[in-house]
Amino acid sequence: MAYLTEHLSRQELGAVVKSGGAGTVSSQFVSSVSPAQVTNEHCNFEIARRLNDEKYKLINGLSQFPATALLLLNAHEKMAGLSEQDEESALVSDLASALSEIKKYFLEASQSLSGAGQSDSLYLGYKQNLVSVLQAFPFSFEELNKITEVIVYAYKIRGLCYQPAHEADSKNSGLIIRRLEGSKRRNRANVSSMADLFREIDGFDYDEQFLFLPTSEMHKYFTDIVIAEHRWLAARKQLAEANNKLVLFIANQYKAGFLDFEDLVQEGQTGLLKAVDRFDYRLGFQFSTYAGYWIRQAISRSLSRCERLVRVPCGQVANMNKLFRAKNELMAKTGQEPSVAELSEYTKLSSDDVNMILSISQTVMCLEGTEDEEDAFAPIDYLEQQVFIHAFTSIAEDDLDRLLGKAIGSLNSREAKVICSHFGVDADKEMTLQEIGGELNLTRERVRQIQVMALNKIKANYGQQLMCFL
Repeated sequence: MAYLTEHLSRQELGAVVKSGGAGTVSSQFVSSVSPAQVTNEHCNFEIARRLNDEKYKLINGLSQFPATALLLLNAHEKMAGLSEQDEESALVSDLASALSEIKKYFLEASQSLSGAGQSDSLYLGYKQNLVSVLQAFPFSFEELNKITEVIVYAYKIRGLCYQPAHEADSKNSGLIIRRLEGSKRRNRANVSSMADLFREIDGFDYDEQFLFLPTSEMHKYFTDIVIAEHRWLAARKQLAEANNKLVLFIANQYKAGFLDFEDLVQEGQTGLLKAVDRFDYRLGFQFSTYAGYWIRQAISRSLSRCERLVRVPCGQVANMNKLFRAKNELMAKTGQEPSVAELSEYTKLSSDDVNMILSISQTVMCLEGTEDEEDAFAPIDYLEQQVFIHAFTSIAEDDLDRLLGKAIGSLNSREAKVICSHFGVDADKEMTLQEIGGELNLTRERVRQIQVMALNKIKANYGQQLMCFL
């Protein structure tokens, strides 16, 4: 807390200097920073403060609805079940403790309501605890948008009609009516998914009065939510538009890459919006410095995705850059190509990791070659042509083996011995009639006679079937 107070005092000191305060600190501040930069950063500070205030008001209004907790838990459970997570869903593990508290108080509030009314002190205590943990939860931009849309949709399907309760509310009645009408246009293409979502909520068997509050309370908080959402989105848009030139300046440094300048600006805008959603003005840092890192990260990651036909994860791209920097440094020192063991020792990586990084860092080449080099050999010309056995051939071989086994099985033991030994069936090598006669204590002529009788038996019983394999 002391750290936060110190930085806030520094930020206020900078604002005082801008307004014309005298002294040693003001002269140093003005000499180090140009007036245009002071004005721009002060503008960013004021917009970011207003953005944070309106975002907190929106979260405070949404936290009053237990449906917010149910939607949040359901979304994070689905996200945790995905096999491949993006950088947003990778933060789920860090929020496990906050989600467990939300689930705990949500179940306690719902169970206490089933046994008593909404005026029960036990229920009110559990609900206040639920509101507190929801207010402290770091909602993302997508989560706030989705939950707000659900609250507006629930307000409409409950058949509620907005009427200003006081004269002060009549000033915002036009805004709220436009939000309700705009919700129709937003949900026209997404009405089926919203209906599925409400069917899923009904499947949990929770009371509607519990999830979306009674009518009087919903009127009150609905007005606060719509006004806070409008001002929050307006401040978010204003902060992003005030720093568009920063995106153009940084994107201009990457013009020699694989993307056009318009694509670089578009990717930079996504990084700027992430910076807008995550910036905390209370820490006292300049927004342009903070946003510059997110803009560069978005542009560099888009370039790494488009650089290769086969996408390499961003973490492996960083390891590749580290490995090749180490390779260049070793070559500059020793004057020769470093080995895998030297690279492993220099980069503190294992040999398997070095080999894996070197394998995925290879460039992709077309198998058929390029059209410009028609006479050159393509990589496919050097590949070994594998000869695969046709399926019918393997079936025929199996049938032939089975038929020969039956044919040899119909012979007596001496005839089967002569046939198998002479033709090498189930034997290591083929034997001559003389060698077979030596094993059976028979003359060569007698062995030949036995062979002829065995072949005649096979021909008589299985000759027609074996002819099909010739």
